[in-house]
Amino acid sequence: MINKLKGGSLKSFAIYLGSSVLNKAIPFFLLPILTRYLSPEEYGTLAVYQVMIAFGLPIIGMSLNVNITRNFFKVDKDSLSIITYNLMALLLLSTTLVLLLVSGYIVVGGNTFSIPAKWVYLLPVICFMNMINTFNLTILRNRKKASEYGFFEIGKTILDLSLTLLLVALYKFGWQGRAYGILISSIIMGLVSVYHIYRSGYLKFELDTQQIRSILRVSIPFIPYALGTAIITLSDRLFIDQLVNSAAVGIYTVGYQFGMMINLFAMALNQTWSPWMYENLAKDSATSKLRIVKFTYLMCLLYIALAVVVTFISYYLLPIMTSAEYHDAFKYVIWIAMGYSFNGIFALIYPYNVHVGTTSVLGMIGLVGATINLALNYYLIRIGGPVGAAQATLITYVLMTAGLSIYSYRIFPMPWFYFLKK
Repeated sequence: MINKLKGGSLKSFAIYLGSSVLNKAIPFFLLPILTRYLSPEEYGTLAVYQVMIAFGLPIIGMSLNVNITRNFFKVDKDSLSIITYNLMALLLLSTTLVLLLVSGYIVVGGNTFSIPAKWVYLLPVICFMNMINTFNLTILRNRKKASEYGFFEIGKTILDLSLTLLLVALYKFGWQGRAYGILISSIIMGLVSVYHIYRSGYLKFELDTQQIRSILRVSIPFIPYALGTAIITLSDRLFIDQLVNSAAVGIYTVGYQFGMMINLFAMALNQTWSPWMYENLAKDSATSKLRIVKFTYLMCLLYIALAVVVTFISYYLLPIMTSAEYHDAFKYVIWIAMGYSFNGIFALIYPYNVHVGTTSVLGMIGLVGATINLALNYYLIRIGGPVGAAQATLITYVLMTAGLSIYSYRIFPMPWFYFLKK
């Protein structure tokens, strides 16, 4: 495993980790600014809007980018360019349908959680542009173009940060300044991504109904899974908003962001891990399977250890980065960090289902997990306050990871107990 990470792979991992940390750590970079210029109530409103974006992404995006990785090592470049075009066509269709549904919801007087209607209308646009950017990043990752990948990730980060700082700190737009930063950076990077995909030869304008059906068979089951994951990740803030208050949402969100630091490493690892794992699974050899298992065990231990490290660091870092009214957020960190360590383990396991084509089980696990999480949120928050939401996150991810592990072993046996044979 160490030999595998030497040279180019180690360099790629370092780039993926660095760019992912810079991109996903935007909330941390902005904490000193946002907590200074926004009250806990305003920060809570911003958190609710970001919840809406996260709910929209799995519905509109349908994890369509998985089809790129799934086919990258199976088909030639010409075929992949047709797949990319059909993915974009489906993405445009899903965006249009969601926009129509959102419009109808607002017209009949649906609850927008105090978010102005114009921002709800803009949600599908943000999701569409983010998915286009994801298509580009997925192609670059599978092409092992780590430097270009880092350029796009860091470019978006710089643009997002600059716009937010300008609109929040200088022009005093409040929470909407951050929303404008998200919107404008998403549109610019989405347009640049389309151009880059086309210039790289991965976009051929050919509509293929058979290809669309194949894409939908893989991606549709991801909708309930991704939606369930979004519910688990973000519904806690909606519960806190309704059962406690918006100020509590703001404080909880700060603690949540610190706990999610482990996810930065997990996502960066997955950028390197995913293409390598699919490539080794395609070999279907005992040696490649054992290599995957050993690496998986190593990462499981590392994720658990990272949760402890993140909690320790947060104890000292949180008071430095936030004002006094947010310091109570520390009590949420350990629960969220441990929860995301199991979520990282989950991400190491689900590619077996994508490889075999049994993605429907992911949807089932996502929905069951979301249902359990909603029930836990309601009861634990009423019993113990906002910390109950953090506890619900940990319990849910543990149960989901256990369920997926058992199922994956049944459909695609791997030498998980190789050490017992020695």
